[in-house]
Amino acid sequence: MKKAICMMLAGVFCLLSLCACTRRASVSVNGTPIGEGVAAYFVDAARQALPDATEEEQTAEAHRQIAEYVAVNSAFSERNLALTTAEKADVSQSVNNLWRLFGGYYTALGVTKQDLLLVETSKAYKDAVMADFYAPDGDEPVSEETLKAYFNENYVAFKSVTGFLTTADDSGNTVTLSDADKQRLTAQFEKSAAAINGGSSVEEQASAIENTTANTETVVVHRDNPNYPDGFFAQVSGIENGTAQAFVLGEYIFLIQREDITDADRNLFATYRTDCLRTLKGAAFETVLQAWSAAYTVTD
Repeated sequence: MKKAICMMLAGVFCLLSLCACTRRASVSVNGTPIGEGVAAYFVDAARQALPDATEEEQTAEAHRQIAEYVAVNSAFSERNLALTTAEKADVSQSVNNLWRLFGGYYTALGVTKQDLLLVETSKAYKDAVMADFYAPDGDEPVSEETLKAYFNENYVAFKSVTGFLTTADDSGNTVTLSDADKQRLTAQFEKSAAAINGGSSVEEQASAIENTTANTETVVVHRDNPNYPDGFFAQVSGIENGTAQAFVLGEYIFLIQREDITDADRNLFATYRTDCLRTLKGAAFETVLQAWSAAYTVTD
């Protein structure tokens, strides 16, 4: 109970600091107003998340997100956490990229770049709080050995070239390649895989095959990554580390050079530790956040 009260008080002080230089707010949390721009961001996020819902349902979702935003900021403050210089730089880069691409959209919503910075910073706070919650000496400890084992078993590292077994006809419709074109493309990918295994590189082979996309820098993905077709993880896992192989899945043909995800010198685990923890404990942590968020009442 004492901890809950401290968290609520921390939230109030956190909200006051966030609102110090903002416009008159239209949304309050536990009686403390938050900036209109931050509120507008979450109202829009709720509409994006529930496009077919009623206005009442969208409002409830916006309130849920706002309560979580405050709960995260409060927990970050109460736990005396701090973002690293690298994490701050990542937030800044994310905000600059989003503003460059969608600044006009945000402005139309009434969301300023400073509002966006507050929201993106809170996302970084969420990762930091999660890491603290599941730290070896945290609320629900997860050992480094457990996390590394999960990473090694559920992630793959690779470089790739991706080809497409479809094309566009004269009317712009997507159509499947002819059998002859499929065979020709497959033979080209297999030839490139053999070349890589013979000493060439993914970079060199990517430039030799037309109408493809390439990842010439190392990519690390979880087995359930939705950006890849079913069966992709199993296919890549079956490739020997350091070797290349071509294979077809659905409407795509892949050229994959698998890399050793356990290589101690590269220490990919350190780079992807937060993502690994998120996939392992993210659902459980959302339940924790729901409980924390219940301490905050959002009103228009």
